[in-house]
Amino acid sequence: MNTPRARLLTLALLAVGLLLTAACSAHNDTDGASVSAPASAGTAATKSNKPGAFTEGKQYVRIGTTGQPAVSGPVVIVEVFSYACPHCAEFAPFFDKLREKLPKDVQVRYMPAIFSAAWEPYARAFYAARQLGVLSQTHDALFQAMQQNYPLNSLDDLAAFYARHGADQQKFLDAANSKQTDAQIAADQALEKSWGIDATPMLVVGHLQDNAPDAPVVADYRSADVSSYAELGELGGWLVKREEAQAAKH
Repeated sequence: MNTPRARLLTLALLAVGLLLTAACSAHNDTDGASVSAPASAGTAATKSNKPGAFTEGKQYVRIGTTGQPAVSGPVVIVEVFSYACPHCAEFAPFFDKLREKLPKDVQVRYMPAIFSAAWEPYARAFYAARQLGVLSQTHDALFQAMQQNYPLNSLDDLAAFYARHGADQQKFLDAANSKQTDAQIAADQALEKSWGIDATPMLVVGHLQDNAPDAPVVADYRSADVSSYAELGELGGWLVKREEAQAAKH
């Protein structure tokens, strides 16, 4: 029934959706020049660089600096993302394929970005899912839910989603609002700022500080301007090989 109330609800949901989409860049600019992957995956399979054709200052930038602490941990690749970012949802299957091809000793991490207040619930959901041990079975599922049942706007909406995937709803909310999550958000936001993260999805490659499971990341490279999701995945694999080759020289 097309009532005034129904029309207002539709407009409100559309406005929220536009706000979240616009936030895929920290500058609220989602044209091809500012996000690290294109808005459409339609050309992702056909546009990609030849192996070894990646250029520093173009497809990737060096973020490691002299004076960084000595590292002894494994190579790590980090995807900086948000569940609110449609580009990240489209890149997810490409990153899954990359993970399958990586050497077993390479560590894979995810780190949520918060470019606006509207993105914060999704970051809190990520940390809560990780604390509750349900991240592996919910990560891609939440991307799919955001695409199919969009939008999931609040922590309460997200808690209901995670409850359908085996998490206790109240425990999820407690974890999402915990001091541990507050501290993790602050730490990761500071790290992303130091890496120059201003769009999602972005890939960061480096080493872990040591062999501890929760060792901090010491980053050397991040992705920059790429032409497709396929190219971003290829770049991630290429940077991992580059990092491994550099480590072998020392």
